[in-house]
Amino acid sequence: MKVQQIGQKFYLRKNNMISENIELKAEEILNNLNIKNIPIPIEEIATKMQIKISRAPSKEFSGLLIRKDGRSLIGVNSDEALVRQRFTIAHELGHLFLHPAKDAFVDYRNNKNETHDFDSDQKEKQANRFAAALLMPRKNIIKDYKSLSKNLIEDEICILLSKRYEVSEDAMKYRLKNLGLQFSV
Repeated sequence: MKVQQIGQKFYLRKNNMISENIELKAEEILNNLNIKNIPIPIEEIATKMQIKISRAPSKEFSGLLIRKDGRSLIGVNSDEALVRQRFTIAHELGHLFLHPAKDAFVDYRNNKNETHDFDSDQKEKQANRFAAALLMPRKNIIKDYKSLSKNLIEDEICILLSKRYEVSEDAMKYRLKNLGLQFSV
């Protein structure tokens, strides 16, 4: 086996372990806060964890997270659709829980973040995966998908689930695909 193939297999294995840890972290938070309702009350999670959410219109950013002196603030672009705002809050919570060494994150619109190094790209992907796991819990999605797939086609399932979970259809498509539920993106 070539070194490159071994490296790719290690990366895939490591990436799968990280993904599973992210899933487990989201599940742990929902369990600890005794949140079982769908759609997930994302702002209630922030409130219970004493995280302030502030909204303002912006042409520059979708969301931001600032930590200082044990307190946290999530900023959300109020110009964006409500489903996008929910995902942004969950994404910033992902940074809060997964990346404790950094005090500030700014997520610019259209993914034009200031730095495009491998580490920051990985952190963004991890925060996205966390947001998906938090807003669309694995067990619930699998159960709902299996129930709906008996009578509906993929596009109809995606539309219904995105409405039920209050996320965008794109977010739902990626979540279903990442869970191996045969959805093409």
